[in-house]
Amino acid sequence: MERDVKPNATYGEVRRTAEKMDWEKARGADYWEYRRKWTEYPQRLFVSEFPLHLDIETTNACNLKCPMCPRNQTSYRQKSGYMDFAFYRRLIEEGAENGLCSVKLNYLGEPLMHKDIVRQVQFAKKSGIIEVMLNTNATLLTEELSRRLLDAGLDSIFFSADSPYREKYNRIRVGADFDVVIKNIISFVDIRNKGGYRHVQTRVSMVVMDNEPEEFEDYKKFWLDYVDLVGFGEYVNHDFDYGSEINPAFACAQPFQRMFVMWDGVVCPCCMDDKRSLVMGDAGAEPLKVIWHNASYRRLREAMINGRYHEIGLCRRCYVPWANTGGKE
Repeated sequence: MERDVKPNATYGEVRRTAEKMDWEKARGADYWEYRRKWTEYPQRLFVSEFPLHLDIETTNACNLKCPMCPRNQTSYRQKSGYMDFAFYRRLIEEGAENGLCSVKLNYLGEPLMHKDIVRQVQFAKKSGIIEVMLNTNATLLTEELSRRLLDAGLDSIFFSADSPYREKYNRIRVGADFDVVIKNIISFVDIRNKGGYRHVQTRVSMVVMDNEPEEFEDYKKFWLDYVDLVGFGEYVNHDFDYGSEINPAFACAQPFQRMFVMWDGVVCPCCMDDKRSLVMGDAGAEPLKVIWHNASYRRLREAMINGRYHEIGLCRRCYVPWANTGGKE
């Protein structure tokens, strides 16, 4: 049976233009080769020597209380912390030695809360990482910080803003101010454009919940005047078991693409494991390359290859086998 593999499951996006944008024109051949592998490796169920991508949770602290975030759901029990720079340096150095293509400097937290965020971006770029990126709620994105991140070599920035309507946004993004966030994002884009940082990709995303169709249209209409892409992520209740039925063709892309390293070194396999229920190893005790090929990862991949994802508890409960998106609107 051919496997149902979605390299960009749970997420869809709309482009500002169908034509090649400035950031795409400015990216080199190494970037496009990496993106080819991102799609091709999971479709072939191919295991590379090292992950293509690391999601490094530099902190799990956040200054907001968004209701759809797993940090604010009843089952989340993790203490907050910040990754030590010496440990971060070791992760990047090992990755650079083994052909790591990209890093994202967040998972559950707000990366701009980390005092070393500019230094983290700069070190990854100087180490030769092709794409250094982060998601942010943009509440802390001052003009000064925008310039410092751009000067450090940031390649992609993804802004989270869940409604084009002030009152609804402020209700969802508890602790944020709609007008401040809009100003910060537009200011970043303006600094990028005027400063000649042509390679930098910008995207604004929302989590799809109880939205009316006109809200999507208003969202796209507003943001596509400023950013390169508008994204939509499906809402997931991280406390709900989605495994009442099995998708026999499903195979998850993530064990063939990426690895998640939490702020304290715990390694998890995917974006859904906020509870750390499927720990693959400890990056503080073992090299990432060893963990990537250990028995836990082999078991997980074999389950995907053989159509038995449901035998892995985390995967059986997951909603990704039924995701409606996959990179499309």
